[in-house]
Amino acid sequence: MQLVAAVPLTHALSAQWETSGTVYWNREVAVMEGFGASGAFHMARNLQKAPEAPRNEILNLLFSTSKGAGLSIVRNIIGDGGSWGTPLNGPTPTIEPEEGKWNWTGDEGQIWFMKEAAARGCTRYMSTAWSPPAWMKTNGNVIHGGLDSSKRQAFAEYLAAYVKGYREHHGIDIYAVSPTNEPDVTVNYSSCYFSGEELRLLVRDHIAPTFAKESIKAKLILGENSTWSEAPALPSLMDPAAAARVDIVGVHSYTSSTQGPFPPISRRSGVLPVARRMHKPIWMTEVSAGGPNIVEIADGLYWAKLLHTHVVEDGVTAWFYWWAIDIYDSRGALIYLDLKNNTYVAPKRLYTIGNYSRFVRPGFVQIFLEPPPQGGAYLSAFKNENTKQLVLVAINDRFRPEAVHLRLDGVSVSSFDVYRTSATENLAKVESVPVSGDTLTLHLRGSSVTTFVAAAQPA
Repeated sequence: MQLVAAVPLTHALSAQWETSGTVYWNREVAVMEGFGASGAFHMARNLQKAPEAPRNEILNLLFSTSKGAGLSIVRNIIGDGGSWGTPLNGPTPTIEPEEGKWNWTGDEGQIWFMKEAAARGCTRYMSTAWSPPAWMKTNGNVIHGGLDSSKRQAFAEYLAAYVKGYREHHGIDIYAVSPTNEPDVTVNYSSCYFSGEELRLLVRDHIAPTFAKESIKAKLILGENSTWSEAPALPSLMDPAAAARVDIVGVHSYTSSTQGPFPPISRRSGVLPVARRMHKPIWMTEVSAGGPNIVEIADGLYWAKLLHTHVVEDGVTAWFYWWAIDIYDSRGALIYLDLKNNTYVAPKRLYTIGNYSRFVRPGFVQIFLEPPPQGGAYLSAFKNENTKQLVLVAINDRFRPEAVHLRLDGVSVSSFDVYRTSATENLAKVESVPVSGDTLTLHLRGSSVTTFVAAAQPA
């Protein structure tokens, strides 16, 4: 894969490479559930404490559908009360510090973050337990260890109480909850090892009946393996009693590849056959990269291509970067917050991901796009039947511009509004594209991600 700088804008419309394909309005693929990122480990609180001007700018860049990326899901950590880390990067207090003793304070940063996101159009919140509280663990610590088998029911009740308590005490409806983050690894911060069999017993014998008893409607996410694998969820999926309560299969997309800053996307993607066969929604709930920050378009194109691969090829219906903001000048977040200078940096990945998240809202349906037979464009199509919108997203990772001819099947439009991210543009609204008949031509600038939005008239 070659990622290079964009050509000058004056050359963008004189494409030297042409391809064609078809968009099928009536061939539905999957219902999209959103795009998101996290404010865990005090990153939301760090933003909350920032001066008003940069704080509001950052919130708008993350969540506004007119000024920013329009993220539609916030991912939280369910506090475990650990003592590792620092006030700037550490654990969150638990709602149950001792068995039967409840505390509904200590998570003000994430609560504030969710409410600020809601004020800008974000509609959904998911929460993951990195670890149960220490008193439920085999080693008495939120670091390393596993869940004591005698505490499975207590942990199920803890998750149910979290969902109910955030509605009652904070006015927040948790859309989905996950009992484990990366159960395949234990690290020197909040973590907990689970085997697939332990998760099956936890779900079948404890979470499912407890959630039913407590009328918990939040969706249950299971898995969240550190690398692209459905392995932790498989025993539960193979058990009909457990599988009935597994609403979403979660997976992360990290890789141990050492092939530079842009390892092959094939190392962090692929079909999850059992989840697909059982028609379980798949959420990619975390990905990022280490090393120094890369703010240029090459980085933006890489993550856009990974997102495209997950959604179009692997059946992912919700996609999350790791942190929304962080205090490190690295690739861990969508925005770097410089606490010393009260400034921030928004890398290109925020905007290229925003070419999807701002326009493909929860409830939009991915529709089939028969790809062109050749060329460098990565194309996807989405619709909203209620608002009669058609959204096309095109990634051109070639240096040269490209013209893509598309035939519209089952729908007609008169023109498309165009929003582009390139080396010199950030979700910039550019020229509208008129449409004549059932054929349109998308002119794609080199090294860019472009979103085309139209009012649709189904045939």
